[in-house]
Formats: sequence, structure tokens, C-alpha cells
Amino acid sequence: MKETGVVTEIRGKTSVVSVDRKDECSRCGLCLFKEGTNKTEFFVKSEDGVNVGDTVEIERSESGKFTGVILAFFVPLLFIGLAVAINYLFINSEIWILILSIGFIAVWYAILAFSDKRLKKSAAFNARIVSVSAKTDENINNQQNTKE
Repeated sequence: MKETGVVTEIRGKTSVVSVDRKDECSRCGLCLFKEGTNKTEFFVKSEDGVNVGDTVEIERSESGKFTGVILAFFVPLLFIGLAVAINYLFINSEIWILILSIGFIAVWYAILAFSDKRLKKSAAFNARIVSVSAKTDENINNQQNTKE
């Protein structure tokens, strides 16, 4: 997925890019637009020469969306299946399916919460700047002054 946005802030090695909502965004869900807003922010690794006010093209991989779905939804379903299997093999009481399922899923989401920072640094989940399509007038003047 490629989007065009404006760099609104630079925080150390990270650029904050504001992207406008498009009609297609209602079907995708990858950008996580908040209800009632027309913009969202992406945190991308800063590139050399990118400044606040520049218009940039960013790209997110589709594999990140697929991996996120697997981690958030498919793995918990596997844990429910594991709880059912354990119950029927060893316990044979239906209430334990619920108890084991809730326990396994709670542990899984706790693991995801603790590994969130590491996952955010993963290339699969992060957008990257592909190109700078428009520079602000101030940035162009600064570049011309440094050349002289």
C-alpha cells in the first residue's frame, strides 16, 4: 500500500507523516483511522533530507497486515482448539473449555503486549518513505544556500 502525506514532525530518527483518508480506506482498515477523523499519522524512519512540510510517499507492506491478522485472531483460535483438545483428552468437563480458552488467550495477548515495541520496529509492520515528491520552499532555499 502506498500513500502520500505531509511530514508534520520529526522526532529524532522518526518522521511523523499525516495522511488524508480516501474512499478506499473504509474497506481496508490497515491505517486505523479513528472514528470521525479524516487524517491519520504514520511513524516512519526518517530519511536524510526530509524536513517538516515535505510531501512524501510512504509504503506499507501487505505482509504486515496478514501477519497482524494471524497474531491477533488466528493464534487465539488455535488456543481455543487446544483448550478443547486438552479438555476432551484429560478433563472431560465443558466448563474447563471456557476456563482454558480464556487463560490461553489472556496469556497470548499479554505476550503480544510485552512484545509490542519489538513488533513496531519490525519492517513488516512499519511504513517507509519511498520518495519525497515536494519540498517546502524553506527547505529548497536552505539547500540552495548550502550549495553556494
